[in-house]
Amino acid sequence: MNTDLAPGANKDLPASQEPASAPGQRTQVQKSVRLMVFRVGVLVVFFAVWWSTSGTLIDKFFLPSPVRVVQELVDWVKDGSLWRNILATLLPGLKGFVIATVAAFILGYALAMARFASDVLEPYITALYGIPIISIVPLLILWFGIGDELAVAVAVLASFFLMFYNVYFGIREVSPVLIDQVLIAGGSSWDIAWRVRLPSALVWVVAGMKVAVPHSIVGVVVAEFLTGNKGVGFLLASNANQFNSAGTFAAVVVLASMSFTLDRLLSLLTRRALSWKEATRPQ
Repeated sequence: MNTDLAPGANKDLPASQEPASAPGQRTQVQKSVRLMVFRVGVLVVFFAVWWSTSGTLIDKFFLPSPVRVVQELVDWVKDGSLWRNILATLLPGLKGFVIATVAAFILGYALAMARFASDVLEPYITALYGIPIISIVPLLILWFGIGDELAVAVAVLASFFLMFYNVYFGIREVSPVLIDQVLIAGGSSWDIAWRVRLPSALVWVVAGMKVAVPHSIVGVVVAEFLTGNKGVGFLLASNANQFNSAGTFAAVVVLASMSFTLDRLLSLLTRRALSWKEATRPQ
């Protein structure tokens, strides 16, 4: 029997393992390409319907053409106002999100561990969550004035409860079996917190972040829409007040792009932390 390896074969791996990864890699690439094709297709169809509808079924005053919207965006890029206004919205939004996340972690973890206190405070937290943010903006203006402080305060309120509930339920729903195993192995309360509760709640926390980040931006836009003199919300309000539908649509496109970009960045930042969850998912 000839036991020599064929030319170019990998001598470090058994022959049965060598071709196994190639089909799997090709399948993954095919899925990624197919997903990208469908996403691009949806975008193409959307713009085609928009293009064909503007000026025919709907007057251009109400629905400007995509070309007119792109022209508005190009003008904003040329005069530098686009980047200034994006930063004016983005920085207070992220600052408010960070403050809200820290507060939500502290309060959410504390109440998840103190069941009696959470039962006492739960109706009040629910009542506060049910208050529309826009209804208390006048009160926030009295407290913080008009400016970045107001935008940060609204961003905090817009994202705090979303993060709080995800932290609270993420910590509370940890499997008791995992906790018992750590205790049997001689783990301390600190080990349970850092090695069991927080990693188990991470999926909830990431889900809360993906919702809370755009909500913090929305909070800033609301503040800018009502009182601001800069930011994407100001662009949106000023163009709407001037009946410039193309500028209004362009501001909406900017907001959608900001939300999409932040979501992609957040997914990249949290992918490594959630790699263990992906490994346990059935293929």
